[in-house]
Amino acid sequence: MRTSRSFELTHHAIASLLIALVTTSFPGCRTCLPPAPQQPRMTEPDWSAISLEKPVGKPAIGQSNQPPEIATVSHLESVGQRSPPTADEFDQLTPWPLALDEAIQLALGNSQVIRDQGGRVLSYPDMVRTTLDPAVLRNDPNLGLDASLSAFDTQFQSSFVWNGDGNSVNSAFSNGQFGVFSQPETLARLGVGRILPSGTQVSIGGIGGYDEELAGGLYAAYGAEVRHPLMRGSGTEINQIGGPLAKPGVYRGIRIAQIDHQQVSLEVEQAVSELVRDVSIVYWELFFAYQDLEAKRTAMENARQAWQLEQQRVEQRVSPPDVEALARQQFYSAEAAVRNAICGTVPGQTGVYNVELKLRTLLALPACGDRLIQPIGPPLQAPIRFDWHESDALAQGSRIELRKQQAVIAKRVLEIKAAKNLQRPQLDFIGQYRRLADDPTNDTELFDSALQGWQVGVDYSRPVANRRENAAVRHAQLQLQRERAIAEEQRRQISAQLRTTFIDLDRAYGTMNSMAKSREASQIRLAAQSQRHAEGEIQVEDVLEAQIRATKAETEFQRSVVDYNLAFIKVHHARGTLLQAMGVGFGQPTYDECRFALNSASVFARPEKLDNNMTGTRIASPSATQRRAMPQPGTFR
Repeated sequence: MRTSRSFELTHHAIASLLIALVTTSFPGCRTCLPPAPQQPRMTEPDWSAISLEKPVGKPAIGQSNQPPEIATVSHLESVGQRSPPTADEFDQLTPWPLALDEAIQLALGNSQVIRDQGGRVLSYPDMVRTTLDPAVLRNDPNLGLDASLSAFDTQFQSSFVWNGDGNSVNSAFSNGQFGVFSQPETLARLGVGRILPSGTQVSIGGIGGYDEELAGGLYAAYGAEVRHPLMRGSGTEINQIGGPLAKPGVYRGIRIAQIDHQQVSLEVEQAVSELVRDVSIVYWELFFAYQDLEAKRTAMENARQAWQLEQQRVEQRVSPPDVEALARQQFYSAEAAVRNAICGTVPGQTGVYNVELKLRTLLALPACGDRLIQPIGPPLQAPIRFDWHESDALAQGSRIELRKQQAVIAKRVLEIKAAKNLQRPQLDFIGQYRRLADDPTNDTELFDSALQGWQVGVDYSRPVANRRENAAVRHAQLQLQRERAIAEEQRRQISAQLRTTFIDLDRAYGTMNSMAKSREASQIRLAAQSQRHAEGEIQVEDVLEAQIRATKAETEFQRSVVDYNLAFIKVHHARGTLLQAMGVGFGQPTYDECRFALNSASVFARPEKLDNNMTGTRIASPSATQRRAMPQPGTFR
């Protein structure tokens, strides 16, 4: 007979043991995430927007029992927009001088929805990128980072069952995930368990209850169980790739989730790069629209002077009326050209109003306003050349399309590892220990024997043909082969695009020089013809023709200057260095948003930063800091 001195476990001690199992349950794998930002407190103007005449609650006497109106508090500035301006109101609008860097800063600051020129937000809203996309995927309950780690979280289970008809407590293996005994009577059950990063499943628990017939009153039992995979699902790397619940073709480990999260971040970066490119292009298009308008206005003034001179000659009976009509026709044609240059004839492509609205849309500004955006430039006109080999190496390592594809390739490599592991048989080592807790206050034979037991063994299973697992391996291998072929084709396409931009940059610079000489010649011709016409040596037709040529030459020169700047932007975009050239980088992040900002001045604001060689040609090369951060071609970032 065992005395109370040999076993000092009491009912209170057993209860303390069960409580300790709860309080000491070990945590699972989890990431350390900062707390979500608190919502800003509503200010007095916000509360003033809520109607206080209809309190929420029980309706007053005489009121119908209608649901209360929902008070919407808008944090957007309520601005009464003016009507769209007309051509005659152009000079009444206040100019808004805006530098390119300021425009980019505005676009990035108002880009929770990353806009584009195509207006996909209306037609294809699901394809539009936002700065919230990485956080949306990170918190996805099925594909997010926390969802991948949740499989390793500690699980807690407890139950209390009151059953009036109990049976034997001497059961075999555990019937539940954490329960040690299958006890079909009045009992309390408590247990914890988890899956370790190596794939091992461990659980520990206890039960306690009351049975007057078999146990003679109160009883308690506890136990533990371990299942460790030796082949399929074994190892930390495999569980990080596919997760402990991996199936052929379904891999949701933390490393796969990290690559998916990186891909979304790269897509947001690509959308920001395209936004910066679009803002830069539209900015210089608006610059040309103003220059074109100025040329048209100059032509209209020249036509007015020629017409007035012919009116005087007609009154003096020096010139016939039809010559005056020709000058009058030239003036009104020039006046119509001015109106077209202000309003535009092709929506979004010509005219100050059209292009300015396009820029406003990219900057997330109201469609109409009392101020009119006016680019202040100045555009680049110095000769700039890029080193081909350096640019091609930069493009192969910096283009976001290739970086995204490299991420896909890395994902396929991991999927092959997971698929090959699932080809192996399921061979697990299992071990279990259980025993009844001794009670020194009870001297029955049931407790005196201190019933306990343990089991150790292996569990083996596998499909006979293994068809699904073999197909998963072959599928992953074909996917990897496909992605590598796509990456190789992307490299060729990127080199071809870069070559095209190099040729276009050289063409634009040569055209700009030629058009500058053409403009100079046309102005000399116009001045000479105007002088001859004033002296009565030539007819008005010659002056009008010179005016047309001068206007055309001026417009073509300004167009060539803008084309040269656009070619410069396209070269940087093809090289994958546009964000660096424009000084754009990551801004101050928040818990839910990845933000971009203008961290330094762009090359348009600091053209002196370009290196000059002996010939005066500026060489656009990355700085030393950019060279150190430059990824090698084919590397995965």
